Amino acid sequence: MWARVYAFGFLSSLYLDQFLWLVYLLHLAYSPAFIGIQYALMQAGRLALDVPSSMFADRFGGRAVLVAGALAKLVAAVLFLLAGFGPGYVLAGAFVTAIALTLPSGVDVAYVRGLSEKVEGTGDEGVLIRRFADYVAMQRLASLGSGLLGGIIASVSFIWLYAAEAIGSLMMLVAAFSLPAGPAATGSGGSVPGLSAALHEIRQPVYRSLWGIGLTAAALWALSSVGTEYSQAMLVALNLHPFAISLLFAGAGGAAWLATLASGRLRQHTQGKLLRVAIWGYPLAAALRAAAAPRAPGALAYAAGGMALGRGASGAASMLLEQRIVTGAPRAMRATTLSGVNTLQMALQLVLFPLLGVLSGQAGVSAIFLALTVGLLAASLVLVRVLQGAAPDGRPAAEGNRT
Repeated sequence: MWARVYAFGFLSSLYLDQFLWLVYLLHLAYSPAFIGIQYALMQAGRLALDVPSSMFADRFGGRAVLVAGALAKLVAAVLFLLAGFGPGYVLAGAFVTAIALTLPSGVDVAYVRGLSEKVEGTGDEGVLIRRFADYVAMQRLASLGSGLLGGIIASVSFIWLYAAEAIGSLMMLVAAFSLPAGPAATGSGGSVPGLSAALHEIRQPVYRSLWGIGLTAAALWALSSVGTEYSQAMLVALNLHPFAISLLFAGAGGAAWLATLASGRLRQHTQGKLLRVAIWGYPLAAALRAAAAPRAPGALAYAAGGMALGRGASGAASMLLEQRIVTGAPRAMRATTLSGVNTLQMALQLVLFPLLGVLSGQAGVSAIFLALTVGLLAASLVLVRVLQGAAPDGRPAAEGNRT
């Protein structure tokens, strides 16, 4: 059973063009302005759909939503395969990609947590965290595979790249259909008492620390995600071949995978200490990439080091933060709560990405990472202070877990 769940986690994150989509569109002679528009369209679609899809999953169960996400991923791969025939395919592909990314967002990790509790019971939190970490680690492994395999295929042909992406998406669809039913949904039909009660409950003061973690984590993740996307432009400015770009992202993905696996196997009090340390890796990683200016001495080393540190810190910190948000939320709206955080993150990205693109046009790519360093430093400072006042496991005091 768990092999099927982990296989889905791997295939759901196996976007072979993950670190090359921007390079691909530039290769097809699309302008940076058009690329910015299609990226904004994708983020707008995610912004509009994330919370509603997760509320549907909390209400009726997550597996159907995960199947729909797999189907959307397959359609998106086909549309980008046809991107050379005109901008309409790119724009349609961006919107369908938004659906493919949105439907599993929050739903899959809430599904895994609920399935773990159903199978393992709730007595051993360490076992539940390891299951959660192993699932997230499979997603990180997919990023590593995306970098290695995607780079190899793209060095031969971008057409082959998107054909392979379509095959992987078809395999994800098969894996989604094979998933176990998971825990029961909160309700069905016209009224959902569990969800309504949870919406009222989460507004109570006892959840104040959960909202603090969610809001600051959204800012941290938004700044970090924009930095990951613009790392492609940074490496293009260093005149790297697409395969070399993909290889660097694969190495950084390996750091994220190892960090996720290792952090899930630590004792809970050690995980809390690691989280507070890993958060500071975000601004430091951005600062290293800010030093990777074209023709600057050691630019490639700074770029590679910043990418590895950023992904490694994210591997540990994002998994532990997601775990805290999911376990800290009311059981009836776990996916919805995490999707609310993700929606705020996407809203910030929707603003940050074009603004930093304008900054890059005026002051160069390094200016992007200098600005991100400042933003990540501020977000890290606030998040560490919020975590110091929160329960170690993220659960509200009402559940009896605060000591």
